[in-house]
Amino acid sequence: MSTSRLGRSEGLEKYWSEHLGDRPETDVAIKSIDREHVESFPEVADYPFDGQIKLTGTFAFEIPSRNNGSFTQTGEYEYRTASELFLVETPTDLVDAEDVFTDLNQQLASTAEIQRALSLPRDSFWRFIEEADTIETLILRGRGGTYDAAKLLSVLQYDDPVETLHTNPEFSDLRSIEDIEDIISAVDTPSEVDGIQDLNIDIYSTIIDEVKATYWFCDRAADVWYKRGVLQLDAEDVDAREYVIQLFERDVVHGGV
Repeated sequence: MSTSRLGRSEGLEKYWSEHLGDRPETDVAIKSIDREHVESFPEVADYPFDGQIKLTGTFAFEIPSRNNGSFTQTGEYEYRTASELFLVETPTDLVDAEDVFTDLNQQLASTAEIQRALSLPRDSFWRFIEEADTIETLILRGRGGTYDAAKLLSVLQYDDPVETLHTNPEFSDLRSIEDIEDIISAVDTPSEVDGIQDLNIDIYSTIIDEVKATYWFCDRAADVWYKRGVLQLDAEDVDAREYVIQLFERDVVHGGV
């Protein structure tokens, strides 16, 4: 599965060239640059960046080896000029996206440095999460403590959610959460809960610590993982990947402006 790490950079296209990497002290070099326009998917209503230019291509990363030698691995990048999203796809665990960001930033003007820890507006990021087809993990932190809201969705599928909360060991970690019974009781018809949008969660007093979610596009999956500012996208299919990126651009990038 193809894994992309997301960052953001303002005005990166002004400095992006195949001369990046000419400095002898850097381990990354841009090998190719292609330009094309992004076409919106009809499945992403009100997509705000239709026609934006994206820069794509490959980069080489030099990795030290034994006996003072080195070898080179090749990865791919993508920069979307209107939304300012920058994506790095590394081929193996031998190349860390964090190291690629660091090396690139050493060669860029400070105004175009790639932000690798994303600051995401809470309400717009929540809208993006609600678009997911399945949520495997949703770690939330609020006044009452930290809990996995995906487990909360599971306990609501039982006939008596409150009793299940107190008797089923699978949900033992939810019992210590302040007002957890109030959250459960606030749901009118627990068995008809379809997703987190049906829960009575105050998103403005709740911090999203971690998310693992899956988005489906034409029977093809794209997985999103987020933790403490780091956002990663896994997708084997290019259309499923583009679909999730456009959702993120619409709900988070544009929605958070």
